[in-house]
Amino acid sequence: MTQHLPPSVSSVHSPSFRRLAWGLLAASWACALVSLVLSMARWAAIGHETGWGGWMPLSVVPSQALLVGLTPPPSMETHWRWVGVALECIPAAAMLYAVLCVHRICRSFLAGAVFGPAVVHGFRGVGWGFLAMFVTSLVYQAGVTALLSWLASGQQNGLVALGVGPFEMSVLVVGLMMLLLGHVLAEGHRLQAEADAFV
Repeated sequence: MTQHLPPSVSSVHSPSFRRLAWGLLAASWACALVSLVLSMARWAAIGHETGWGGWMPLSVVPSQALLVGLTPPPSMETHWRWVGVALECIPAAAMLYAVLCVHRICRSFLAGAVFGPAVVHGFRGVGWGFLAMFVTSLVYQAGVTALLSWLASGQQNGLVALGVGPFEMSVLVVGLMMLLLGHVLAEGHRLQAEADAFV
């Protein structure tokens, strides 16, 4: 009697792969939105460290300013708070672009298009997004330290501090890796198109 074996299921169509894609999609948006809200809220918390600002899960003063010895001013006028929020938007824009690219990748994975053009463009977009996060982190460091030091000096003078730490090095390396992976996936897409042409 002939035994019929069940057809093999590709790992990219397995339930575990779909759960992983959904998990990455949800986690990337959740982390981005939480980070965005907290970074904006820190500028409202300046001057309220002994009150509700003390419940912030991160330092009121950005870590880049703490490294050069800057402390939060006792109070801050509203328009300077908005300047701080605008500075937060610089790296946030790069982060949200990278998350949007991750969103496109996950949606393509869930649709079964592993080597599709959307995935190739998505990984390249993530790579460029991480490189943009590296550059905007330096711009953010310069802007935040200049603003807080200028306010601390009574709007007389200030300092600009730049530094490359573990975060900057990590996003730089990951960005380059994503660009390399984008080229690999583009080759996979080309080979898949050639294979489909022979079928």
